[in-house]
Amino acid sequence: MPHTKLPAGIEDKNLEIYRYGKEVNAVYDGKKGSYLDLPMEMREPFQAEYIADKAAQHCIVNDFGIELADAQEEKFVGCRYGNWDKTPDLANGITTHDAPNCSEEKHCKGFNVLCKIPEAPNGKITKQEYFIIRLVGNGKLDKEIALDLNIRIPTVRTHLNHIREKLQVNNRIEIALWAQSKGIV
Repeated sequence: MPHTKLPAGIEDKNLEIYRYGKEVNAVYDGKKGSYLDLPMEMREPFQAEYIADKAAQHCIVNDFGIELADAQEEKFVGCRYGNWDKTPDLANGITTHDAPNCSEEKHCKGFNVLCKIPEAPNGKITKQEYFIIRLVGNGKLDKEIALDLNIRIPTVRTHLNHIREKLQVNNRIEIALWAQSKGIV
């Protein structure tokens, strides 16, 4: 029987954080629980990152109106690490943030402030390009992308040209593979 890699936290000592509705949960050592119930030493790397990220602090306090420290931490961690994916969010004391994936991301004031669009090899990916990358990764055609994002087909094609340049790829298949490798789809 082939060995199947399970998500982080189920069979190893890594940590995976995920959102379930409005809850921010974690899986560690085969156990599921609330993120805020994790031992403090597991929360410290996330707290340090939040403390160092002044833009995220400003967004959480001013745009979301969150004042309590635990609620700020939970919002930050839920947004930046709350996408269930194949990469542990905490392994050997090192954090690795997730690609954005939220039902409110199209209108979220914290998009790419709290959550972070993955780095491209040749330039920053815009919010619109990110949504197009996700749709390409889900097998959508230009016409479907245009309808979904309420833009014109030539605009989709212009964005795809920019995306190919930024990702240094040649076609949709390579865009989709990049999106899969980054946990976008």
